[in-house]
Amino acid sequence: MAKCTECNQDVGETPYNPMEGWNMKAPLCGKCYSSKLEDHYPGKHIRVNRLTEND
Repeated sequence: MAKCTECNQDVGETPYNPMEGWNMKAPLCGKCYSSKLEDHYPGKHIRVNRLTEND
């Protein structure tokens, strides 16, 4: 299994690729990818593809 280039943990079934401007090598685990998203794109991040309570 592939290892995260940041923390050296297994990336699991879903490896993440860094954005072009991050100057990092792939793959990243979900935790490191989320951390880098927050570093490079500060502010509140809301997932828009989630179902609402009424769905």
